[in-house]
Amino acid sequence: MGSFKLIPVPIIYLTSIMLFIAIAPLPYGYYTILRIITTGVFLWSSFIMLENNESILPWVFILLAIIFNPILKVYFPKEIWAVIDIFSGLLIFVMRNKYMQY
Repeated sequence: MGSFKLIPVPIIYLTSIMLFIAIAPLPYGYYTILRIITTGVFLWSSFIMLENNESILPWVFILLAIIFNPILKVYFPKEIWAVIDIFSGLLIFVMRNKYMQY
């Protein structure tokens, strides 16, 4: 297994923390940067999970990548984004050990 398949732990923690911070009212630029970073991490995560024959997780990460993508933006009310941000941050944080297993 090449190391390119692993997401570095600092990126996992950074993305998770950024998602938790996103529930606060912040400048628009923060959310743009968050969209770019999370889309990359979610696509990377889906690739890792697909390569390791996971059945559901790749699709969850692809769905999150679509929701967070910075090109074709998906718009939700702030309250819905807060739930998505918390769920996504928890998912990445909880899955950190699964990334390191492969």
